[in-house]
Amino acid sequence: MIKAWSRSLFLRSASVLFALFVSIFGAGCGGGEAGGHGTNGQGKNGDGEKEEPAIAVRAGEVVREPISSLYSTSATLRADRQATVIARTRGVVRRLAVEEGDRVGAEQPLAYLEDEEQKIAAARARTAEETARRDHERLSGLYDRGLVSVDEYEASRRDAEDAAHALELAELELYRTVIRAPIAGVVVTRHLDVGATVSDGTPVYDLADLEPLYADINIPERHVTRLGPGQEVRLTADATSAEASAIIERIAPAVDPTTGTVKVTVAVEAGSGLRPGAFVRVDIVTDTHADALVVSRSALVAEGRRWHLYRLTEDRTTVEQIEVKLGFETGDRIEITGTVDASVAIAPGEGVIIVGAPALSDGATVHVMTDTDSESTPKTDQQEG
Repeated sequence: MIKAWSRSLFLRSASVLFALFVSIFGAGCGGGEAGGHGTNGQGKNGDGEKEEPAIAVRAGEVVREPISSLYSTSATLRADRQATVIARTRGVVRRLAVEEGDRVGAEQPLAYLEDEEQKIAAARARTAEETARRDHERLSGLYDRGLVSVDEYEASRRDAEDAAHALELAELELYRTVIRAPIAGVVVTRHLDVGATVSDGTPVYDLADLEPLYADINIPERHVTRLGPGQEVRLTADATSAEASAIIERIAPAVDPTTGTVKVTVAVEAGSGLRPGAFVRVDIVTDTHADALVVSRSALVAEGRRWHLYRLTEDRTTVEQIEVKLGFETGDRIEITGTVDASVAIAPGEGVIIVGAPALSDGATVHVMTDTDSESTPKTDQQEG
């Protein structure tokens, strides 16, 4: 019984293997004729020649828009006016009126020191000044009547002046117990806390006038001839990629003989959100073409020192290779100033390949992908997972 069962199992396995072999052999032999495909998976046209498979690409359009020529460099932003606020008398910090980031006006109180000692000194000086002034007024009357000598009169006058000066100094010391902003601006740094002891010259705050910010850039002399005050400048923060507008405010009249460059000062417009000390990329607009033919940079393919692009034919199934001349370049947009072959023209609205261009040749068959094609592409098990 065991032998019969083994023989039956062997026959069934052999049948399955034989059927599988026939299936594979039949597909290999007849697939090309039945399905119209060769061993390379390529079709044949009516003449029996192999058709090239369509290359999947994405297309964009030639557009007409303004584009500018830029001179690019880098710089560090600085505040136009900066000041370190210091204490001008000794004392202990009683209260801080502002914090970092606060905007302050000129002469606005920033911090208060303990002032009891200064108030007492000022009150004593005021009393002494009043006494010396009354004594001098009394002696002046006696001097006019010849009742006191010149020496006594001059001594009382000097005493009155000294007392007045002492009062001014005491009131100045009292005034300095309130630390004030020397300029309008923003509090950049606070150096002390409440309770700290200060003396004449102790730093308390750093202030900066942030509107506008400035950037000093050194530009080669040959480029300066195309620049002038009021010219547009574009800034891009290196750390955040934040962009801001600026203008050239002034150009130095002399060339640095060591570097051969000219100092150009750029003013950043208010509300830029940039901070002093930020490292920025500077793009100065040197010229603008208001009505230029522009394509995406990815549409261009380099071949040695030549540039060409691939334009879609009317049926959008094949492409035509066109050698072009380039003009201004801004970011990923490049101006097309013309074609090498004068008999070939490029017009706005024409389709050009922007993804897949390096894989093409003149007359290549293409399939222009769309967003719908991307969404309908089946996902693999790995993508679904």
